[in-house]
Amino acid sequence: MNKLWRGTVTVGCFAVFSVCGILGSLVVLPLLRLAPGGAHSFRRRARNLVGRSFGTLLATLQRTGVMRLELSGMDRLQGAAGALVIANHPTYIDVVALLSLLPSANCVVKADLWRNPFYWGIVRAAGYISCSSPESLLAECCASLARGEPLVIFPEGTRSRPGLPLRFQRGASHVALRAECAVLPVLITCRPITLSKGQPWWSVPERPFVLRIEVQEALAVAGMASPALNDTLRVRELTHALEHYFTHQQDVHGHA
Repeated sequence: MNKLWRGTVTVGCFAVFSVCGILGSLVVLPLLRLAPGGAHSFRRRARNLVGRSFGTLLATLQRTGVMRLELSGMDRLQGAAGALVIANHPTYIDVVALLSLLPSANCVVKADLWRNPFYWGIVRAAGYISCSSPESLLAECCASLARGEPLVIFPEGTRSRPGLPLRFQRGASHVALRAECAVLPVLITCRPITLSKGQPWWSVPERPFVLRIEVQEALAVAGMASPALNDTLRVRELTHALEHYFTHQQDVHGHA
C-alpha cells in the first residue's frame, strides 16, 4: 500500500507540474512581463518562479513520504555568483533540486525543452541556454558568467546509467577554460536509485528514496589542465580530470 501511495503521488505530481507548466507559459509569464523593468528583470522573475515551483514540488514529495532531501555544503552556494556549477546527473530531478536551491542560476538545457509543449515558455522566459547550437553555446555560457550569473551544467549531457562509469562531454571544460571562472562541483547521490536513465518515470522503488546534494569546495581548474598544451588537449585533460574527481567522490561517499 505504501508503494502504491508513493506511485500515485509521483504520477500526480508530474501531471500537475506539466499542467502548471502550460499555465505558466500561457498565463503567469505574460502577466510577469507586464511588471516594471526590462528584459533582465523579467528573466529574474521567471527564474524565481521556476525556483519556487521546483521547491514546492520537492516539498510535496517529501511531505507525502516519496523522498527525503539531504543537503551539505549549502553555504558554498552563497559565493556561486559568476561560478560554473557542475554536477553529476543520476536522476530526473537533479535539475529540479539544484535550481530550487539556486534560483538565480542560468542553466544549459536540452534543445528538446525549447520545443516541449509543457515547458517551452518557461525555459525561454528564464533565458536558459539551449545546447542546440554548439557554435553559440560557448559564447552564451561565457556571457552568462560574465554577467555574474551562476551557471549550472551537467557534463554528462544526460542522466547517468546506473553501474556504468561516468562519461563527461567536453562542453563544461570548454566553458571553464574560456571563462576562467570558479568551478563549483556538486555531488548528487540517490538511494535507492530512481528516476534514472532507462527507468520509467512512474516507477517507484520499494522504499522512499534519499536524494543527497553535497556542494564541494571550489576546484582550481588552472591546476587541472596544463597551460603548456594547446586548447584542444587542455579541454580533453580537464574533462578527464573532472571525470576522475567525480568518480573518486562517488567512491568516497558511496555510488549513486
